[in-house]
Amino acid sequence: MKQLGLMILGIFCIFLLNGCSDFLEEKSQDEVIPKTVEDYNELLLNYMGYTDIWSVLYVLSDETGIGEKLLRSDTDKDDYRAVEIKGVFTWQPDMWETESVGVNSAYEDTYKLIMGVNAVLDGIDEATGDQKTRDRIKAEALGMRGFYYFFLVNLYGEPYNYNKDALGVPLKLTAALEENGIARATVGEIYEQIVNDLEASSKLFSNLPKQRGDYRINGTTVDILLSRVYLFMERYDETIAAADKAIQSAEGLTDYTALPGDTEFFMPTYDHSEVEWVYGAVSLESGMHVFAPARELMTYFEGKEDRREIFWFENNTKDEVQINKIAYSYQSVPNNTIRVSEAYLNRAEAYVLSGQANKNTLALADLNELRRHRIVGYEDVTIADETELLAEIREERYVELCYEGHRWFDLRRYGMPSISHDYKARSSLPWVTYTLREKDPLYTLPFPTTVFKNNIQLKQNPSAREPERTGEIKSN
Repeated sequence: MKQLGLMILGIFCIFLLNGCSDFLEEKSQDEVIPKTVEDYNELLLNYMGYTDIWSVLYVLSDETGIGEKLLRSDTDKDDYRAVEIKGVFTWQPDMWETESVGVNSAYEDTYKLIMGVNAVLDGIDEATGDQKTRDRIKAEALGMRGFYYFFLVNLYGEPYNYNKDALGVPLKLTAALEENGIARATVGEIYEQIVNDLEASSKLFSNLPKQRGDYRINGTTVDILLSRVYLFMERYDETIAAADKAIQSAEGLTDYTALPGDTEFFMPTYDHSEVEWVYGAVSLESGMHVFAPARELMTYFEGKEDRREIFWFENNTKDEVQINKIAYSYQSVPNNTIRVSEAYLNRAEAYVLSGQANKNTLALADLNELRRHRIVGYEDVTIADETELLAEIREERYVELCYEGHRWFDLRRYGMPSISHDYKARSSLPWVTYTLREKDPLYTLPFPTTVFKNNIQLKQNPSAREPERTGEIKSN
């Protein structure tokens, strides 16, 4: 069964992926079955996050809005890019059935990635070759599987700290085919598997020299992810320990204040010391071009000489602020990152919520350290009130990690507050406000109906039965 699964995967790789090396060139069926650790090394690279599915996260969240001046200038027709993203942007229960922007394939595309890493984990122990290379490949595959399941369970399962006994997603840990499909595991079960994978990955990486700069996940990245997962599970002491380990092994925060103001800044590059992993893909043929940063996000920068404002955002010729952080002009370059700044924020929040001595002092130290690397002339702040300190850390997280796949998941664990989006598809039309209610069922997304054909045991989320969302015309 294992060899059959590997053969199917090898053929799948040839026809589905363009590949990153000669390993995926079309060959005979016997040759596509990986046998050596180097074969698995090449195979795994194709499942190292090369997809643009993460863009759905900032379409859903409150970090973006439609830029009126970014819409096409035709007054008699809708901008097709705004039409493409409407279902997700307005939280429609049939969002996956109507979209053509690339965000409607998040479920299936992520399981294809999981299929690849599972095939690597199925066969790597029996592959011939160097043991250290084997351990590195295994560490990478385990880390990737934990990362992918974290994404899935936070899209299609209820928040862990709200209802960990709710249904999550199917948990598949091998590449072998399942004739009758797989039922959904609980949110808690998925999280336990994520922790198991990431902890095993971190342990393997700890015995290997660090590598950085090759678009592959590394041990520091895994420890940052572990600190994130522990934070979501409210295991604060473990959050702090994982963040400590990540910070100690990282190259340090990039000092934006030392960069000239006219620097041509590009976030997803290993030239920045704080970037531990660059992943994902850029899709230029999408509705993302009509997005501008949310007003609430940009107000953070008022009265501050914060280099993030000039490096991550820009005014185009239409005098509309655009998102430059994820740089859509770089079509062939991955545009997502995992950075050590997240570890500082995870640890700061965990300190406040933990029972550790001097917790507020330690949290403030992390907050001030990050800001010193962002704001010119920054002076450390002292915040005595614990509630205010937590709010300050979370606001900093909103700004620092915008458009990196965090905010939607953070909103869920913050209690699923009510948020709204203003929508229009044509400049000449009035704005229409759509609201996601507090603890709205659409905070847990429905599965696309197409996936039920391949998994008869899958149960749909109640959010799929929500009525169509209608907006209110916004008064001037």
